[in-house]
Amino acid sequence: TFVLYFGDPADESAVKDNFSTAYQLLEEMVDHGWPLTTEPNALTDLIRPPTVMAKIQQAISGGSSSILSEALPTGTVSNMPWRKAGVTHPNNEIYIDIVEEIDAIVSPSGGVISSDVSGVINAQSSLSGVPDLLLTFNDPTLIDDCSFHPCVRYTRFEKDSVVSFVPPDGAFELMRYRVRMNDNNNSNLAVTSMPIQVVPRVSYGQFFGGSGGGGGGGGRNNPSS
Repeated sequence: TFVLYFGDPADESAVKDNFSTAYQLLEEMVDHGWPLTTEPNALTDLIRPPTVMAKIQQAISGGSSSILSEALPTGTVSNMPWRKAGVTHPNNEIYIDIVEEIDAIVSPSGGVISSDVSGVINAQSSLSGVPDLLLTFNDPTLIDDCSFHPCVRYTRFEKDSVVSFVPPDGAFELMRYRVRMNDNNNSNLAVTSMPIQVVPRVSYGQFFGGSGGGGGGGGRNNPSS
């Protein structure tokens, strides 16, 4: 959320320069230690992202009223608080990025000793109205240990193994998952072969050293990789 408001990187200096906005964000996101409003679309309706004009108005007025919205976010009065009402786009499109990471231990011969695969599905939505989308997998039995965005209908996933959702507007993380271990071969393996192969190679060369005072130098083998 801070990256959305302050840009990347949202470091200490960015928080100091936009302290009033950061304070208001924390006020809306956390209520007595409990998460309250965490959806970016709802937050941007409540608290305006910082601009040059807003900072000037804030410096003149000496308060934070310039960054607060007087209108109630449209999503708070519906059953979809993550999506604004009346969203329109000239081009209706959505982009899906699937990023997977492989953690593995490989033997010197190239065999996989243990492996684990985790993935994340990111989306960039530019769809008008209230789109109802469905994401299916070729083999849903491989998907395990899932966590979803609140827009996903979890009961539908439990029943049919499909991801049914009404997406937020803009960029969001749809889900995270892990690949189920391969029960047919080895319980420690999520993948039995690596997409790349790393082969160690060791070579030996000559190292010539000398000593001061006009002494002679000798040679010895020095392994290098």
